Amino acid sequence: MRANDSFPSKADIRSARSSGVTRHVGDSMHFHLPKPLHGWRALVGEIGIIVVGVLIALSAEQFAEFVHDRAQVRHGEEALRDNFLRFVTYTAELDAYAPCITARSAELRQLIDRSSVAHQLPNVGPIPQVEARPWQVDTYDAMVASQAITHVAHGQAILYSRIAMSAIDIYDDAKVEWADWGILASLSGPSRPYDDAEEAQDRLILARAVHQDALMRLIATNTLDRIKRTGLLNDAAFDSAEGRTMASKMAMCRPIQVGPPPAA
Repeated sequence: MRANDSFPSKADIRSARSSGVTRHVGDSMHFHLPKPLHGWRALVGEIGIIVVGVLIALSAEQFAEFVHDRAQVRHGEEALRDNFLRFVTYTAELDAYAPCITARSAELRQLIDRSSVAHQLPNVGPIPQVEARPWQVDTYDAMVASQAITHVAHGQAILYSRIAMSAIDIYDDAKVEWADWGILASLSGPSRPYDDAEEAQDRLILARAVHQDALMRLIATNTLDRIKRTGLLNDAAFDSAEGRTMASKMAMCRPIQVGPPPAA
């Protein structure tokens, strides 16, 4: 054997490279050389397939988020609709017993006037009270907490916000009015002495209660217009909500029973 028989010649190496196989040291080892790229078009095609796959995955994720967001908005607006119906009913009650508030306040003024002269209260029956109502649109807070409000059209979201804030204002005014009528209830009962300090306090409280009621009615009327603009309630829903109240069944619409002053 010649000394160079165990080593491949240059011609053998070139031949092996062209065939993709190299024979090394007496055929004891074989390995494949990397295949050449198929060209830029094939590479671009493979990259394109990957990009399209990523875009499809992102689109599917965005669509799922869109469906979830719309479901949150739908549930939130359904809850808002219930709150708005309740608000319409309470506003109808305000309007229904407005004449009753006027009549009861006139009766109390006459009672205070007569009693202040005699410094004595007659026998007075129960003083009617305004029924407490939960005016707040609390479902709006739930939409804010869940971030569903961020998926509502800007103009619509502003309407919802203003309605909710107005409802809070009415509730705050209502709490003052309820407290004032509660204080005026102390006028009821058997005949008793009535001094100037109590007279002054009762006049102030009565005036404030009447003012708060008028303020509530003003805010509620303006808020009803905003509720209509949301489109969540149609005319039939408004009529149904307004028809739920009956002034004749309200305590405020019952006259105050006043007995004769005690005999001297």
